[in-house]
Amino acid sequence: TFHIFEPRYRALVSDALAGNRVLCVPALVSRAGANEQRPPLRPLCGAGIIEAEERYPDGRFDIVVRGVARVRLLEEHPLNERGYRSFRAEIVDDVWPEGGPKALADEVDALRQIVYDLSRRLPVESGAPQLAEAVAQMTDPSAITDLVTAAAVSDPETRQQVLEELDVAKRLELVLEEVAGVVLVLSHGKNPKV
Repeated sequence: TFHIFEPRYRALVSDALAGNRVLCVPALVSRAGANEQRPPLRPLCGAGIIEAEERYPDGRFDIVVRGVARVRLLEEHPLNERGYRSFRAEIVDDVWPEGGPKALADEVDALRQIVYDLSRRLPVESGAPQLAEAVAQMTDPSAITDLVTAAAVSDPETRQQVLEELDVAKRLELVLEEVAGVVLVLSHGKNPKV
């Protein structure tokens, strides 16, 4: 979910809604460049489809975006009159171990168990029980890993690291380690990072 208030991003969302509803959300290379007109961006980012939107009378939006692919930004187009940046990009594919998704069955089961353990330690209003239920019903290791990252990993650098890892086995390992750390902290009665 994104709250869109800056004029150039309101224009971006308006144009996306008038077209194919697809947009990308790249991260800045560093926060130091945030005030630049064209700060350096990380080349790998997520592309998503706007699934729901609420437009306010003053032009702001609340949008729900469902991620559909990882993309690599290749070439920036000249700045358009609407003020937002646009790029030529390519979809990047997941890298699977020999044996494909089935080769990760044990790791996926371990992640399901960790998410279930997390759901038992957090209040219902946290959404953790719904996450555990969704993960239990999913079969694609890549999609499971991305969903758990979106729901349970709060550190922006770790989230970006997971996004940029194309090797699904390594991505799964990163997320397992991160969520296991949260469960460990919770089991000792300390405040988690999430």
